[in-house]
Amino acid sequence: MTDLKQTALHKYPDMTAKTAAIDTLVIGAGQAGVAMSEHLSTLGVPHLVLERKRIAEAWRTGRWDSLVANGPAWHDRFPGLEFDDLDPDAFAPKERVAAYFEAYARKFNAPIRTGVEVKSVVRNAKRPGFTIETSEGVILANRVVAATGPFQRPVIPPIAPQDERLLQIHSADYRNPQQLPEGAVLVVGAGSSGAQIADELQRAGKQ
Repeated sequence: MTDLKQTALHKYPDMTAKTAAIDTLVIGAGQAGVAMSEHLSTLGVPHLVLERKRIAEAWRTGRWDSLVANGPAWHDRFPGLEFDDLDPDAFAPKERVAAYFEAYARKFNAPIRTGVEVKSVVRNAKRPGFTIETSEGVILANRVVAATGPFQRPVIPPIAPQDERLLQIHSADYRNPQQLPEGAVLVVGAGSSGAQIADELQRAGKQ
């Protein structure tokens, strides 16, 4: 994403210094962060998006290998940009979704800076706004949007037995059927993750 980094540095050259100021800071360049940037750009609100890794990193490395979007391509997309290489009723694989987010960010020259980690956000005591400490210096912002997603910490119910004879993994650590030992598998949870993983296990011959 070198071109996006250059765009951000061009718009906000002070980011190379130890302290920078911006109207609105968006933390995270996944689906929510990119969408927020598009809305702010349309409204003419000066802003900057910081992403500690790459755009849509969770889609690239934080999910199982066969992950696809929850809805078909005609539905699960941003306004103004279609998946031109997919059937409208197809479900986009995760690599295609990540590339799509990148393409959409380029479409409106989103001021995204990748490889910058936000370490702390503190509301200013006697003046408006926030002071944000990042891996590349301090940023002062009037507003902060946390677009880091709601699924960063796996939730394991306490009812799960602590038994070393059983392999227990969360969907956050599941990648493919090959990592599971021989024997039947119990999938707890029937949301989109549980349904997709159960379908894959069934196709792989797991009971």
